[in-house]
Amino acid sequence: MSLLSPEQPLTLVPHGSLPTLRLLPVPISEPPYDDELPLRPVHGRLHPIGPLRSLAPLHLVPDPPVEQDEKVRRRTLIGELPAVRPVAHALVQGLLEVLAGVRPLAQLRGRTSSELYARLEQVVHDGPHPTGLRPAGNAVRSLHLQERPEGVAEVCATVHRGLRTAAFALRFEGIDGHWCCTELAGI
Repeated sequence: MSLLSPEQPLTLVPHGSLPTLRLLPVPISEPPYDDELPLRPVHGRLHPIGPLRSLAPLHLVPDPPVEQDEKVRRRTLIGELPAVRPVAHALVQGLLEVLAGVRPLAQLRGRTSSELYARLEQVVHDGPHPTGLRPAGNAVRSLHLQERPEGVAEVCATVHRGLRTAAFALRFEGIDGHWCCTELAGI
């Protein structure tokens, strides 16, 4: 479909007949932050309007208890598990970001066994404080996989860490329908 038909000739509009264009500021569509809300008197004292007045004091919540007996978990065969390559790639990239100090270690908790997570906590706590430079998206250079039918995958990953190239060796086990990293070497 053409916007211009051959039957309708183009006509030029004189310069003075067009309305003038004005530049207007964009209205703010975000609600104000809680500390920007107006104060209103309640019982002689000023209280903020909005959600701040309804918040109770914050309390720290302890971490959920770590399972003492992981043998209760059900082993999963290789045919019932998702592909290991994307899981391994995401875990290695996440591990590089944890070691660089730009991702909290707690984000790896569900993907690792409790023993490996405790070792990683020790490494992160005792290691040097990182510079905070985020690893590039292509920091994981290669993944080599070997899967076994009983739900075990061994992975070797080549990565870039700053100006160096390093290697990680990982063992994944199929537990409760998903991959769980149980061993890690090279950190």
